[in-house]
Amino acid sequence: MTVYIWDLDGTLLDSYGVITAAAVKTAAEAGVNDPESTVYRAVKQGSVSGYLKDVSARTGEPFEQLLARYRTHTHETDDLITLIDGAAETLERLRNAGAVHFVYTHRGKSSRPVLSRLGILDCFREVVTSEYGLSPKPSGAGVRYLLEKYGLDSRETWYVGDRTIDVLCAKDAGVQALLFLQPGICVSATGREDRIISDLREL
Repeated sequence: MTVYIWDLDGTLLDSYGVITAAAVKTAAEAGVNDPESTVYRAVKQGSVSGYLKDVSARTGEPFEQLLARYRTHTHETDDLITLIDGAAETLERLRNAGAVHFVYTHRGKSSRPVLSRLGILDCFREVVTSEYGLSPKPSGAGVRYLLEKYGLDSRETWYVGDRTIDVLCAKDAGVQALLFLQPGICVSATGREDRIISDLREL
Protein backbone atom coordinates (compact mmCIF):
# COMPACT_ATOMS: atom_id res chain seq x y z
CA MET A 1 0.00 0.00 0.00
CA THR A 2 1.43 3.35 -1.05
CA VAL A 3 0.95 6.17 1.44
CA TYR A 4 1.21 9.88 0.68
CA ILE A 5 1.57 12.37 3.52
CA TRP A 6 1.03 15.83 2.10
CA ASP A 7 2.21 19.27 3.03
CA LEU A 8 -0.47 21.88 2.28
CA ASP A 9 0.77 25.39 1.51
CA GLY A 10 2.56 25.47 -1.82
CA THR A 11 1.98 21.75 -2.37
CA LEU A 12 -1.79 21.22 -2.51
CA LEU A 13 -2.85 24.79 -1.73
CA ASP A 14 -2.01 27.81 -3.88
CA SER A 15 -1.70 30.00 -0.81
CA TYR A 16 1.64 31.79 -0.85
CA GLY A 17 0.05 35.02 -2.03
CA VAL A 18 -2.15 35.04 1.07
CA ILE A 19 0.71 33.95 3.33
CA THR A 20 3.13 36.57 2.01
CA ALA A 21 0.57 39.38 2.21
CA ALA A 22 -0.25 38.49 5.82
CA ALA A 23 3.42 38.34 6.78
CA VAL A 24 4.12 41.69 5.08
CA LYS A 25 1.18 43.28 6.93
CA THR A 26 2.25 41.81 10.27
CA ALA A 27 5.81 43.03 9.84
CA ALA A 28 4.67 46.50 8.77
CA GLU A 29 2.51 46.80 11.88
CA ALA A 30 5.67 46.13 13.89
CA GLY A 31 7.57 48.80 11.95
CA VAL A 32 9.39 46.54 9.48
CA ASN A 33 8.76 47.35 5.82
CA ASP A 34 10.46 44.54 3.94
CA PRO A 35 9.66 44.26 0.22
CA GLU A 36 7.10 41.61 -0.64
CA SER A 37 9.68 39.71 -2.70
CA THR A 38 12.01 39.54 0.32
CA VAL A 39 9.25 38.24 2.57
CA TYR A 40 8.15 35.65 0.00
CA ARG A 41 11.68 34.33 -0.32
CA ALA A 42 12.08 34.19 3.47
CA VAL A 43 8.91 32.18 4.05
CA LYS A 44 9.35 29.94 1.00
CA GLN A 45 12.97 29.08 1.69
CA GLY A 46 12.47 28.96 5.45
CA SER A 47 9.17 29.39 7.27
CA VAL A 48 6.72 32.02 8.44
CA SER A 49 7.80 31.41 12.02
CA GLY A 50 11.42 31.93 11.05
CA TYR A 51 10.62 35.22 9.35
CA LEU A 52 8.51 36.46 12.27
CA LYS A 53 11.27 35.53 14.71
CA ASP A 54 13.59 37.72 12.65
CA VAL A 55 11.04 40.56 12.82
CA SER A 56 10.82 40.02 16.57
CA ALA A 57 14.60 40.25 16.90
CA ARG A 58 14.65 43.48 14.91
CA THR A 59 11.78 45.17 16.75
CA GLY A 60 11.68 43.67 20.22
CA GLU A 61 8.02 42.74 19.79
CA PRO A 62 7.34 39.26 21.23
CA PHE A 63 7.21 36.52 18.62
CA GLU A 64 3.97 35.15 20.06
CA GLN A 65 2.21 38.48 19.50
CA LEU A 66 3.46 38.67 15.93
CA LEU A 67 2.35 35.11 15.24
CA ALA A 68 -1.12 35.76 16.67
CA ARG A 69 -1.57 38.82 14.44
CA TYR A 70 -0.26 36.94 11.42
CA ARG A 71 -2.81 34.16 11.99
CA THR A 72 -5.60 36.71 12.27
CA HIS A 73 -4.57 38.26 8.95
CA THR A 74 -4.36 34.92 7.15
CA HIS A 75 -7.74 33.78 8.46
CA GLU A 76 -9.27 36.98 7.07
CA THR A 77 -8.22 35.97 3.57
CA ASP A 78 -8.44 32.16 3.64
CA ASP A 79 -11.28 32.35 1.13
CA LEU A 80 -8.73 33.51 -1.48
CA ILE A 81 -6.83 30.22 -1.30
CA THR A 82 -7.26 27.87 -4.24
CA LEU A 83 -5.96 24.43 -5.16
CA ILE A 84 -2.67 23.88 -6.95
CA ASP A 85 -3.38 22.88 -10.54
CA GLY A 86 -4.00 19.14 -10.74
CA ALA A 87 -4.31 18.60 -6.97
CA ALA A 88 -7.88 17.28 -6.79
CA GLU A 89 -7.60 14.95 -9.76
CA THR A 90 -4.25 13.58 -8.55
CA LEU A 91 -5.55 12.84 -5.06
CA GLU A 92 -8.62 11.09 -6.44
CA ARG A 93 -6.72 9.08 -9.05
CA LEU A 94 -4.15 7.87 -6.52
CA ARG A 95 -6.86 6.98 -4.01
CA ASN A 96 -8.74 5.02 -6.65
CA ALA A 97 -5.51 3.12 -7.32
CA GLY A 98 -5.32 2.09 -3.65
CA ALA A 99 -3.16 4.82 -2.13
CA VAL A 100 -3.93 6.32 1.28
CA HIS A 101 -3.60 10.06 1.94
CA PHE A 102 -2.73 12.01 5.08
CA VAL A 103 -1.76 15.63 5.74
CA TYR A 104 1.02 16.96 7.94
CA THR A 105 1.17 20.75 7.88
CA HIS A 106 2.35 23.73 9.92
CA ARG A 107 -1.01 25.33 9.14
CA GLY A 108 -3.32 25.43 12.16
CA LYS A 109 -7.06 25.31 12.77
CA SER A 110 -7.87 26.72 9.33
CA SER A 111 -6.61 23.54 7.64
CA ARG A 112 -9.79 21.48 7.71
CA PRO A 113 -12.17 24.35 6.81
CA VAL A 114 -10.00 25.28 3.81
CA LEU A 115 -9.76 21.67 2.64
CA SER A 116 -13.51 21.26 3.10
CA ARG A 117 -14.31 24.42 1.13
CA LEU A 118 -12.07 23.22 -1.69
CA GLY A 119 -13.78 19.81 -1.72
CA ILE A 120 -10.84 17.55 -0.84
CA LEU A 121 -11.09 17.04 2.94
CA ASP A 122 -12.61 13.58 2.50
CA CYS A 123 -9.49 12.45 0.61
CA PHE A 124 -7.49 12.30 3.85
CA ARG A 125 -7.59 9.74 6.64
CA GLU A 126 -6.18 12.28 9.10
CA VAL A 127 -5.05 15.91 8.94
CA VAL A 128 -2.20 16.65 11.36
CA THR A 129 -1.82 20.38 12.04
CA SER A 130 0.12 22.68 14.35
CA GLU A 131 -2.72 22.20 16.86
CA TYR A 132 -1.24 18.77 17.68
CA GLY A 133 1.71 20.47 19.38
CA LEU A 134 4.34 18.32 17.66
CA SER A 135 7.87 19.56 16.99
CA PRO A 136 7.78 21.59 13.76
CA LYS A 137 9.55 20.72 10.54
CA PRO A 138 12.33 19.99 9.73
CA SER A 139 11.64 17.54 12.56
CA GLY A 140 9.84 14.46 11.30
CA ALA A 141 7.70 14.24 14.45
CA GLY A 142 4.41 14.70 12.60
CA VAL A 143 5.27 12.01 10.07
CA ARG A 144 6.44 9.63 12.81
CA TYR A 145 3.15 10.20 14.64
CA LEU A 146 1.27 8.92 11.59
CA LEU A 147 3.68 6.03 10.99
CA GLU A 148 3.21 4.81 14.55
CA LYS A 149 -0.53 5.42 14.85
CA TYR A 150 -1.43 3.63 11.63
CA GLY A 151 1.42 1.11 11.46
CA LEU A 152 2.59 2.47 8.11
CA ASP A 153 5.53 0.98 6.23
CA SER A 154 8.14 3.74 5.93
CA ARG A 155 9.46 2.18 2.73
CA GLU A 156 6.09 2.74 1.05
CA THR A 157 5.39 6.14 2.59
CA TRP A 158 6.11 9.42 0.82
CA TYR A 159 6.15 12.87 2.33
CA VAL A 160 5.28 15.38 -0.39
CA GLY A 161 6.26 19.02 0.01
CA ASP A 162 7.55 22.07 -1.81
CA ARG A 163 10.38 23.24 0.45
CA THR A 164 13.75 22.12 1.76
CA ILE A 165 12.31 21.66 5.25
CA ASP A 166 9.84 19.14 3.81
CA VAL A 167 12.68 17.04 2.40
CA LEU A 168 14.50 17.24 5.74
CA CYS A 169 11.28 16.30 7.55
CA ALA A 170 10.89 13.19 5.39
CA LYS A 171 14.49 12.14 5.96
CA ASP A 172 14.24 12.72 9.70
CA ALA A 173 11.20 10.44 9.81
CA GLY A 174 12.80 7.80 7.60
CA VAL A 175 10.27 7.98 4.75
CA GLN A 176 10.60 8.74 1.05
CA ALA A 177 11.06 12.43 0.18
CA LEU A 178 9.13 13.82 -2.79
CA LEU A 179 9.86 17.44 -3.67
CA PHE A 180 7.24 19.34 -5.66
CA LEU A 181 9.46 21.85 -7.45
CA GLN A 182 7.59 24.14 -9.81
CA PRO A 183 9.55 26.06 -12.47
CA GLY A 184 10.73 29.50 -11.41
CA ILE A 185 10.29 28.91 -7.67
CA CYS A 186 13.08 30.10 -5.36
CA VAL A 187 13.78 26.64 -3.93
CA SER A 188 16.59 24.33 -5.00
CA ALA A 189 16.88 20.57 -4.71
CA THR A 190 18.96 19.33 -1.79
CA GLY A 191 20.23 16.15 -3.42
CA ARG A 192 18.48 14.10 -0.74
CA GLU A 193 15.15 13.82 -2.54
CA ASP A 194 13.97 10.39 -3.64
CA ARG A 195 11.92 11.98 -6.39
CA ILE A 196 11.30 15.46 -7.81
CA ILE A 197 8.23 16.48 -9.79
CA SER A 198 7.19 19.79 -11.34
CA ASP A 199 3.50 18.93 -11.82
CA LEU A 200 1.31 16.95 -9.39
CA ARG A 201 -0.12 15.01 -12.31
CA GLU A 202 3.27 13.32 -12.71
CA LEU A 203 2.34 11.10 -9.75
